[in-house]
Amino acid sequence: EGTRTYTFTYTDCEGNSHAWTYTYTIERNDFTIPADTGSTVACIADATEPTAPSVTDNCGNALTPSAAVEGGTYDGCEGTRTYTFTYTDCEGNSHDWVYTYTIERNDFTMPENAGKTIACASQLAEPTLPEVKDACGNVLAPIGDPVISETPECEGDVTYTYTYTDCEGNSHDWTYTYT
Repeated sequence: EGTRTYTFTYTDCEGNSHAWTYTYTIERNDFTIPADTGSTVACIADATEPTAPSVTDNCGNALTPSAAVEGGTYDGCEGTRTYTFTYTDCEGNSHDWVYTYTIERNDFTMPENAGKTIACASQLAEPTLPEVKDACGNVLAPIGDPVISETPECEGDVTYTYTYTDCEGNSHDWTYTYT
C-alpha cells in the first residue's frame, strides 16, 4: 500500500514553471477464499491433511497459507477432525479456510458362529474366541462373561454367547454351540 504520484511540469515561454501532480492512493482491497468444505470418513486414519486451495490476493498474487492447524471434536471414536489454513495478504487481511472431516464409525462384521459335537457334558469348556475387529481394524474383546445356556440332562445344545461392542455402540453376539 502507499501512494504513487505522477508530476507534470508546465513552463511558459517566459520560464514560469508550475508542477501539477496526480496521486494514486493504493489501498489493498480484501481478498476472498473458497468456501470451507469437508467429507465424512469411517476412521480417523482416513482424516489426512488435505491440500490447501489456491488463493490469490485482490491483485492476483498467489498467497501461501500457514501450516495446517489440527482441531476438531474427535473423541477416540467419532467426532470431527479439522484442518485450518490461514491466508494473509501484504496488507494484513487474513482469512481461514477449514476442511472438516466428520468421523462416523461404521458397523463391524462378526465372524460366523461356530460349534462342535461332543459326547459328554464333562467336555464342555469355554471355546477359543475368534479375533473380532471393529470397522477400523481395532481388536475388540467381548463385554463381560459369556451367557451360557443350561446343560441338558442327556442330549441337546449348550451355547456360549459372547457380546462384542465397539466404541460407537454397535453390538453383535458371537455364539459357540456344543451339541
